[in-house]
Amino acid sequence: MLRLNDQGRTFNQVPSKLLQYCYIDASAENKFSIPPFKELMKYRVVACSCIDANILADAQCTNRALMRLENEVITSIHPHSTAAEAKPHWTHLLIDEAAQGSEPELCIPISIVATETTTPITPDTGPKVPLSQPQLVLCGDRFQLGPIVSSPEARKAELDTSLLQRLFERPLYSDEQSTTPYYRPCTHLCKNYRSHPAILMPPSALFYNDSLVPFAKNGRVVWERLRSKRKCRSGEKEGNGAVVVEKEDRWMECSVGKCRKGDVGGGKGTISEIQIVMTIVKELMDEANSCEPPLKARNIGIISPFRAQVWKLREMLREENLRDVDVGTVEDWQGRENRVIIVSCVRSSQRFLEEDFQKGLGLFREPKRMNVAITRAKELLVIIGNPHLLKQDAYWKPFLQFALRNNLYEGPNLDLEVDGNYISKLEAALFHTEGVDGIADPEKIGVLVAGIVAGEVLRE
Repeated sequence: MLRLNDQGRTFNQVPSKLLQYCYIDASAENKFSIPPFKELMKYRVVACSCIDANILADAQCTNRALMRLENEVITSIHPHSTAAEAKPHWTHLLIDEAAQGSEPELCIPISIVATETTTPITPDTGPKVPLSQPQLVLCGDRFQLGPIVSSPEARKAELDTSLLQRLFERPLYSDEQSTTPYYRPCTHLCKNYRSHPAILMPPSALFYNDSLVPFAKNGRVVWERLRSKRKCRSGEKEGNGAVVVEKEDRWMECSVGKCRKGDVGGGKGTISEIQIVMTIVKELMDEANSCEPPLKARNIGIISPFRAQVWKLREMLREENLRDVDVGTVEDWQGRENRVIIVSCVRSSQRFLEEDFQKGLGLFREPKRMNVAITRAKELLVIIGNPHLLKQDAYWKPFLQFALRNNLYEGPNLDLEVDGNYISKLEAALFHTEGVDGIADPEKIGVLVAGIVAGEVLRE
């Protein structure tokens, strides 16, 4: 196996355990490089980024170039013989996190494996596709972060739409009826080995057609605020679940709680939310030894959509000797997880929302960013934000309704109707369990039944 790197990459940027798989050119001041042609052809697997795949194109090591070379050599040696069809050298291409790459980025590795001839694929041609054709697999989650595109012109041209998402909008992939016993255009991974069932309830209903199945075996987080509320139970250990801690009215009345540029280092953030985050972290650490296993500072992660808020949080955590708490933006947390996740939504008013939306920032009117933020936690999820603002969002509103239904909301009166929209099968199982225990509210059961029936009708 070869890990291909650009020459400009330093050794410090590559994990030491991967250096043994990299090619280092001693004649070029010990820089990363591409192996000689004969050695390169011996590798069965080559791993690289989409951009670095261009190294193979520059070296004329694409399938098209290699197949053309093979045909020319054989024809030159045996001019009067019928040459067999050249086979592609690169037989498989797997692109991980394909939903995060832009379409031009993905076209680079695709151009490496593409051949001169292509075979049309329809749902009925499965076994008829020649085995000599390279196989392309795009792995990713189109409901989470897509390509990061800052240019308004590029966003208008839909360059912020990944190839994976665009393909799912095509009839072949979007219409599940196109699947036949011979050809399955896509595979959905439904088993979740990360999160407590309570944490999976909102994203399963909101983004994944109520298909997520919990398989995680996690520990237990003990927190006084969680203990004082009704637990979100699923037959597992109590103490885990999803909690929404919203700003109290007093934060909204104080000028320090207003979100404005300059609050934190001239950037975007709110001191009030930082103070709430710090309080929660300290409360969790006070009960760390009661958790199973004991909770460490490194087991706590904080997500904020704005870099200025991240910097200020890190600064204050260092002052409290809590530097091991992991703080980052939504982009930093894509693909990662932690036992406890605290999300600071930052925005307190509508003043900057339109600007955020135009630039693809924040968590308001950004369902993909929201989905990433609420699916990083394994045992405890805490959301801090302005509930009056969040309830205006089409995705945050049902999340708040979930919190209200399950007594997981702390904050001012929202005047928000708790209906049966987006009730997942996991939440239905929770209600059923409580009914067996004899503590279910008949009104809640009615809301539950209505929500489940409506969801099934919409899915059909």
